Amino acid sequence: MVIEDLLKNVELPAIYKREGKDCYYDTYRKKLIEITPEETIRQKVAALFEYQYGVPKDMILLEVPMSYYVEGASGRADIVIHMYDEEEQCLYPVTVIECKNEKVFLTDNVSEQAIRYSDTIGAKYIVVTNGIDLRIAAYDEDTDQYVYLDKILTYGQMIHKEYTLPEYKEEKEIRFTLEELQNQELIWDYNDSGNWIFGEDTPGALRSLAVNLYQALLDTGHKLPMVKRKNFELLEDLGQRYMDYGNAGGGHYNGVYRAFLVNDRFGETQIVSLSIFGTDAGFRGEKRNSYTSMTVAIDRFKTSHNSLQYNVDRFVKLLPDGKAAFLHNGQISSMKSDEIVAMVSQHGEGIWVGSTGIVLGTIDINKLLYLDDKDVSELIYSFIEYALLREEVRRRKKIT
Repeated sequence: MVIEDLLKNVELPAIYKREGKDCYYDTYRKKLIEITPEETIRQKVAALFEYQYGVPKDMILLEVPMSYYVEGASGRADIVIHMYDEEEQCLYPVTVIECKNEKVFLTDNVSEQAIRYSDTIGAKYIVVTNGIDLRIAAYDEDTDQYVYLDKILTYGQMIHKEYTLPEYKEEKEIRFTLEELQNQELIWDYNDSGNWIFGEDTPGALRSLAVNLYQALLDTGHKLPMVKRKNFELLEDLGQRYMDYGNAGGGHYNGVYRAFLVNDRFGETQIVSLSIFGTDAGFRGEKRNSYTSMTVAIDRFKTSHNSLQYNVDRFVKLLPDGKAAFLHNGQISSMKSDEIVAMVSQHGEGIWVGSTGIVLGTIDINKLLYLDDKDVSELIYSFIEYALLREEVRRRKKIT
């Protein structure tokens, strides 16, 4: 739901100076708060729920530590809406609101943060917003899930549970046929209708490959088979996640990823996510052609990031037999590629170092790709393994 226009009409608190900094006088916390983009949205959203949706002012708390409700719990919620329990004579949390600044996408990890807080304190609803969009979800006891609603609830609707959960309809991913994948006009329209999957300078055959592989990643009807390898064990195919991952160069890749729960070779559990993105010619101000990037991201608490931006245009080699070989030179940020090559040479299992560089795998591109096809699953395993080994090199460099 777009709330940008609603928030434009919300009056902000009075502004004062303290120690040379502009501050709001927060009427909820009764103190001066330094002005930041996040605080501005926090103030506007709290006032929106008070004046537009009927939440009593004394039922709104801002910047609430979870330890206020549960001893030893960590984290701090931006806004918590309460109700007064007459029988217990205490405030009871109803809704957790997570506020981000306008530059932050409302991805699944933002919702997961709000859900974590809500589960901790036993709230019924979560709200996530960046001051432009807003999403509200109610906890459904029957399915043990939060279900997104199609409208913002008033305070009365919240406490009396006056709403109807939308009927769940599973959407099946529509796959192009092989003939359609060769239709450059059709796949360009597909590319242009949402997140870019391939760059405009990407050659036609690689465009078709990118769309084929992207649709395979979105096709949750086909699961990546569980496997245990020397460098990782695949625990679960988590399906789709809408995420935003950054890299060391300041780039952001937000969109739908296919996520996998894995244990690395040290027994640490990681979430590894893969997707495909097209860049434009002006990406991060670089003077080069647009291209297609296979991105592999790893969740590491607050330092989740893209471990690999694999340049499909540069490293995929189309072979005469209708197959595509995925190679790489081992480059990783400003580090020397020979460190990655040495790591793969020593520890690689599904990947190895050949005469043309690091070999990640080969797939047949004259067929529709599915994650449970052997050549495709082996390629995905290789990208997971490669990303984890690259993370080891990164950690070693930081230690040394």
